[in-house]
Amino acid sequence: MAVNQAAIDHLRLDEAFDIETYKPFNDCWTVKMDRELMVVDDDIEKVSRFSDDEAELQRALLVINENYRQIVLLSIDNKLIKEHEGGIADSALFDEEQFRFIEFKTNAYGNSEQAVRDTFDKATDQLKETIHVFKDRLQKVNIQFEDAVTLSCHIVISHRFPKSRAVKQEYQIRFADDNDNIPLSFAEKTYW
Repeated sequence: MAVNQAAIDHLRLDEAFDIETYKPFNDCWTVKMDRELMVVDDDIEKVSRFSDDEAELQRALLVINENYRQIVLLSIDNKLIKEHEGGIADSALFDEEQFRFIEFKTNAYGNSEQAVRDTFDKATDQLKETIHVFKDRLQKVNIQFEDAVTLSCHIVISHRFPKSRAVKQEYQIRFADDNDNIPLSFAEKTYW
């Protein structure tokens, strides 16, 4: 399959991240255009990747790509950027119109509301920091990130982790209020 780099070129990401990164930008992304895509955070490599292994579905974000668009997976943490102070989102999925940051918390544990809040606090802080880094980098190449694509964020949690609808809604509202109405999702499946 020939890869269309229009999504990368649209945001000039390779230029924005050509300095001070852990890996060259072109070593940090892959693209697929299947109808169903699974994204996981690899326990061994410690980077996000596409997966075709149904056994990994329990810890994956499932993307339904109804129009078979080319979707780019950018591995951010431990690939594009390593050891960022305060943490950074694991990855992003994007095309020319949408850009979704993803933070995996599939290894989170605990049964209390405080454990849930601690996990969500850390994840939302990492997402906020990543948005800031990308806005700053893209500004340097004269791209207004929030005007160029529709931004959203996604937290993937373990199926075993407590699920409190009220707490999730609270975090979604607070995240949107603090981040120029960027939506936050906790869904196990997303549609492109």
